[in-house]
Amino acid sequence: MKKALKVTLKILRWTTIIGVTLFILLMAFIEGFDRYIATEKGAMWLYKKVPHPNKELKYTASGVRYFEIGDTSKPPLLLIHGAPGGIFDWLGVAKNKEIYKHYRLLIPERPGYGGTKPRGAVPSIEKQAERILEVLEPETQEAVVMGHSYGGPIAVIMGAMLPEKISRIYGVSGQYDPDNEITFGISYFIDYKIFAYLLPRFIWVANVEKLTHPDELREIMPIYDNIKVPIVLIHGDADTLVPYENSPFLLKHLNGNAEMITMEGKDHPIHMQEADAMVDFVLPGK
Repeated sequence: MKKALKVTLKILRWTTIIGVTLFILLMAFIEGFDRYIATEKGAMWLYKKVPHPNKELKYTASGVRYFEIGDTSKPPLLLIHGAPGGIFDWLGVAKNKEIYKHYRLLIPERPGYGGTKPRGAVPSIEKQAERILEVLEPETQEAVVMGHSYGGPIAVIMGAMLPEKISRIYGVSGQYDPDNEITFGISYFIDYKIFAYLLPRFIWVANVEKLTHPDELREIMPIYDNIKVPIVLIHGDADTLVPYENSPFLLKHLNGNAEMITMEGKDHPIHMQEADAMVDFVLPGK
């Protein structure tokens, strides 16, 4: 009996050691990949198979890094990632040849992510929107803006902050209702400061945003009344991360200046899983 117990404990000990080691290696790999993509070489490598030859990494005056891809004579399509996320979010859209017949892509990394500086978390939705709007400052044509998940409310309030620069907004799988948000228990556990040094940066930043998100959503609620830009809300009715009801919630607060598209049976990352559909949604005449 004692011998069997010793064997069991030994197996458990080694299983734990192996599990922890693999977890540390995984986190190190994710952090290394994130740091590589944050370099110009890494970003260009990630987008090397994008069909349009005109690809350039740019920075706003405050340090927001973004990809510009396409013919400079075309109107801009600004794509905003969620949390966590990055320029890799929109790779599927960028690989679609059809998009470049109508748009030039602008793909920023939100404050706290990728090569955007400074590197710390910026949980304020308003400040995020202000920083992303810097990407549109040099534009002479109106932009179409699409934001996914956490990028959804950012995209929406941009329509109130700079309506003269934006022709239409698409919110994809967006989190809008402060009282209908899924927060997993592990988010509270890794909120301790030590995890800022143990976890990959973009995971830590996303967690900071996650825990402050309900309060930030309440903060921007009055802004919805001031939005005049047409808005299209797209949501999968099988979303397991952001409840589907979030988009109908926002629809009621937009004074009839919005429409809703339900993607049946689709989960949260529809901007990547259904990238061609995202392109179809924004094409003129669709």
